This record gives sequence, C-alpha cells and structure tokens, in this order.
Amino acid sequence: MDYLSDTVIGVILALIGAFINNFGVVLQKRQVNIKVPPEMKDKTIMDINKFLKDPLWDLGILMQTVVYLPFLLLSYGFIGITLVQPISNAGLIFLILGLFLMLNERFKYKIEYSGMGILIFGVVIIAFGGVIGKITIDIFLANLPNFWILFSIVLALSGVSVFMIIKNKARFPFFGILLGNIYSMVSISMQWFQLGIAEFSHVLGLFILVLGIGGAVAGTVFGIITAQEAYKRGQAIWTIPFMQITINIFPVLAGIYVFAQTITYLFFFWLGIICIIIGGSMLARFEV
Repeated sequence: MDYLSDTVIGVILALIGAFINNFGVVLQKRQVNIKVPPEMKDKTIMDINKFLKDPLWDLGILMQTVVYLPFLLLSYGFIGITLVQPISNAGLIFLILGLFLMLNERFKYKIEYSGMGILIFGVVIIAFGGVIGKITIDIFLANLPNFWILFSIVLALSGVSVFMIIKNKARFPFFGILLGNIYSMVSISMQWFQLGIAEFSHVLGLFILVLGIGGAVAGTVFGIITAQEAYKRGQAIWTIPFMQITINIFPVLAGIYVFAQTITYLFFFWLGIICIIIGGSMLARFEV
C-alpha cells in the first residue's frame, strides 16, 4: 500500500510539474504573439526588455524555472528518475492543450491527432510498470562503476554526433541525439540534486547537491545553445524524434543500473516508453 501511495503521489507531482512547466511556455508564446506583429517575426529579434516588463511573460519564465522545481524534486523523491523522466517528457500534452485553448492553435496533419492519443496512452500505461526502489546516495555510490559506463556511452555518442554535425553529414538526427544526451544528463543531475537535499547530513550530501545543481545548470545552458543551433538550420520535426529516443532511454537506464530501481512489469513499462517516444515524435510537426 505504501508503494502504491508513493507511486500515485509521485506521478501526480510529476504531472503537476510538467503542467506548470509547459503552461509557462504557453504564457510566453501568448505574450510574444501579442507583442510581435506577424510580419516582424522573421525579420527581427525583439528587445528582451520589452518582455521583462510584461507580468505574464515573467510569470511564464518563473513557471519554467522556479515554480515547477519543487514539484519535480518531490516527484524524484517519491518515484525516482526511472518514472519521472518519461512522464515529464510527456508533459507535451499540456503544452498542446494550452496552445489549443489559449492561442486557438490547431493540428495541421492527421498524424498529430494519432500522436496525441498514443502519447496519452503511453503516460497511462507506463504507470502500471511497477517501478520500485528507494534511491539513496549510498546506492548511487555502490553503483558508481555503472554510472561511468553509462556516462562513457553518452559521451562517446555525443562526440560522434558533434563530429557528424561539424562534417555536415545527416546533422539533424545527430542534433536530436545530442540534445537527448544533454537533457538525459540534466535529468540525472536533478536526481543528484534531490538526493543532496534529502540526505544533506550524509558525508557527501553537500558534494552531491552541488554536483546536481552544477550539472543541471550547465546541461540546461548547453541544451538551449544546441537547440538554437539545430532550429536555426532546420525544422524541429527533423530533430525532435531523435531527441525523444535518447532522452527517454538513458535516464531510464540510469534509474535501473545506477540508482538500482526495479521495474516489476517490464511489458507495461517499456510499452509506455515506446508510446511516449512515438507519440512525441509524431507531434514534432506541432512544435515547429
């Protein structure tokens, strides 16, 4: 019963955090649409000061950076990275609903409606996977060799992606892979952040906390820079599907092999992961 209660609470917290984060995006886009005339959107970069004086735009930024953070950290504490990461990624559902209801945006392609349905199904079914295992600093330290193996794989794949991007060979899939890798490390860093707070009295509590904050901030900055480079060179539809793969796979592997969580019902869990990847990829057009 305790496991069930923790899972329900953790999933709810993760969904609330995803809602707050994505609603922040909707608010920002709403204010940008109001302040930037359509004929100017492709011709100029608006002065940031114009937006900083806009309370709703500021609220959107706060929702993405501050307001949602407690919910995210609490969800990591209840259900851990293995389940939080895919649920957070599926927060795209809230973004689309917000754009539908507040900005009157609509899908352009039938495949996007299917993607929405598959994404929702993925969120529901993944919760039946039965992810168990309380994450602690000592568990992480005991599995440190596994972390270095996973980190080496992520680093090598990122290096190959950067090389292919520089060589201008199939760069869009590699931009997506690189973005997924970066945000996977952000997710792992957020788990460290949560551990540092929860076990601050541990001899390495402060170190883990600083490591988590540093990793999350650095990863977010690099992610934003990489995303901007990718979107400057092509449509998001060419990048996001590949990002969906790595950003959903590596954190889950970290949850299992680094933080020692266990998946009770593999079929439901991986079916949910696959549905979230496919649904998010099918909705890539809508994020352009």
